[in-house]
Amino acid sequence: MKLTFDPHSPVIVITSTFIGVNDKRKKINMALDTGATYTMVPWDIAEVLGYKPDLSKERIELITASGVERAPLITLNSISVSDKKAGNVKVVVHDLPQKSYVDGLLGLSFLRNFKISLDFRNGILEIE
Repeated sequence: MKLTFDPHSPVIVITSTFIGVNDKRKKINMALDTGATYTMVPWDIAEVLGYKPDLSKERIELITASGVERAPLITLNSISVSDKKAGNVKVVVHDLPQKSYVDGLLGLSFLRNFKISLDFRNGILEIE
């Protein structure tokens, strides 16, 4: 699968479909982030998908502009980008700053399921 992006844009935005409890679905715009260990979704999206992040026993430390914060880690039923789907994906629940270009980050907890090729000169992302 090939996706095109603007190679001069400050972020690579990928529309992703998140599937949660009882097949609840939500399409959101994510920034491709190969430096993020986990995919990150905002609290409201996690709740719309039927999760209760505040009850999660698993927490990780995040380094943010305001310091170190502890955030819940949950497992989504699946995430798909176009026709590529990964199941049981661990995601951290944390809100990005309000002026972000996107709702969340598409990190390694999703990307590791695929062979990824980035052609920055031509603005092409391939996911196999």
